[in-house]
Amino acid sequence: MQKRMNMKGFLLIIGTMLVAFLVLHMILMNNLNQKREEEHILRQSLTGMEETNKTLTAQLKAVGTEDYIVSSAKGNYAYMNRNDIRFEFTNPEALYAYTEEELKILMDDLAE
Repeated sequence: MQKRMNMKGFLLIIGTMLVAFLVLHMILMNNLNQKREEEHILRQSLTGMEETNKTLTAQLKAVGTEDYIVSSAKGNYAYMNRNDIRFEFTNPEALYAYTEEELKILMDDLAE
């Protein structure tokens, strides 16, 4: 004796499976779209970081060369020309005769 499945039960099972499949499919597609957006943002960030890295690497290679020191001294401090003798100060505070406190005392004495 064979049992037969009733058509309503069969359609109910198929319908339930179809609804479950569609819901799962929509969830997965939503996650896929979010991941694509994240990938796009991360690729843009990576491109920007690579450009920054190239710029900083070029600057790092230039630091310490004579041309860099000359351009830095001329551009930032206007200290020297190309044929001048180069001095590098490791303690620039030693160039000043007075500290701020001593200068204030001196100015107060001159004002009196």
